[in-house]
Amino acid sequence: MLKKPTGEEIMQETGYLKENKKVLELLKRIKKFQAFSDDDIEAFLEVGKLKSYEAGETIISKGDKDQWVYFLISGQVKIVKGEKTFAVLEGGGDLFGEMGVIDGAPRSASVWALARTMVLGLDCSNLDQRLKDNARVFQYAVFRLFAETLAERLRQTDEELLKLQTELKKKDKLIAQLKKSGGLEDETIWV
Repeated sequence: MLKKPTGEEIMQETGYLKENKKVLELLKRIKKFQAFSDDDIEAFLEVGKLKSYEAGETIISKGDKDQWVYFLISGQVKIVKGEKTFAVLEGGGDLFGEMGVIDGAPRSASVWALARTMVLGLDCSNLDQRLKDNARVFQYAVFRLFAETLAERLRQTDEELLKLQTELKKKDKLIAQLKKSGGLEDETIWV
């Protein structure tokens, strides 16, 4: 069972990855990055750092206010809101932490490493100043990935909502049948 982080984390990170060909080749093998040119990926690397976490370490803390977005390179992360697990991400290239970058609000969830995990963290603060000529290319690429991720999550949420609506209709129908047949005397139903 995963323990809450203790504050004694041993996260390791690289410096900014500008012109790092080894990382460029690694990212090109990840599906979400295959649509981008080498120049686009190099724009990511200008503001990116590889970060490595051990199981149980905190990647994002709820309430923090920062401008970092993360791509899962390897490992597994758990996204937690309160005591509820919101999602577990395992796939290379999965994106998380984007909501704070989009709206500037404090983090709404915490993210913990479930196993040894490597992420590409992108520092999206002051992009125009830091990237100069590449700022627009980078912003386009990042927001395209954000849009794809949000569309995928919305599609999943729609499917879950449809399932729940279908189940609720079945239960309502069953309750109505029970009432009609006299098999239900109490109005309280435990579902």
